[in-house]
Amino acid sequence: MGFTVEFKEVIKEDFVMVGFSGAGKWTKEVVYPIPELWDKAYKSFLTKNPKQIIGVCLPPRSDHYFYTCGIEISSVLYSEIGEGTTVHTFPAQRYVVFKHTGPATMIPNTYGKLWDTFDSNGYKIKPGAPEIEIVNSDMAGQEQSPLYEMEIWIPVESSLNAK
Repeated sequence: MGFTVEFKEVIKEDFVMVGFSGAGKWTKEVVYPIPELWDKAYKSFLTKNPKQIIGVCLPPRSDHYFYTCGIEISSVLYSEIGEGTTVHTFPAQRYVVFKHTGPATMIPNTYGKLWDTFDSNGYKIKPGAPEIEIVNSDMAGQEQSPLYEMEIWIPVESSLNAK
């Protein structure tokens, strides 16, 4: 249970997402919208039978951030955009992908270990690029299970032509 130190590098092609958004911060006066945004996304988008629900955080590894949780869409269709949702587009980007396994309450511990691994392997965050969290839709409602899984995608500085 918890963090797997194994990771892989991937290039995610450009994508469009629709979701619910909010600003947050990690300070003494915590504004922490992420669990509420995931709840809204599950309630609103699972009826569309998506393969995955995604969360996007800008900027990564920051005490002040903007978070969106929703689904990827192939095009901006009115039927996929509900009241109170936002639409965002993101360019192709190289990522280092880690996997969290275990209850969602352990995700902050996973991030602590993830950043240690990220730094010790010499990676640098790509400024302006989003951090992505991906959960398969069949995990909805299983957030307290030791089998709950989530991928964490950290954007890295690197030429898209590099190996």
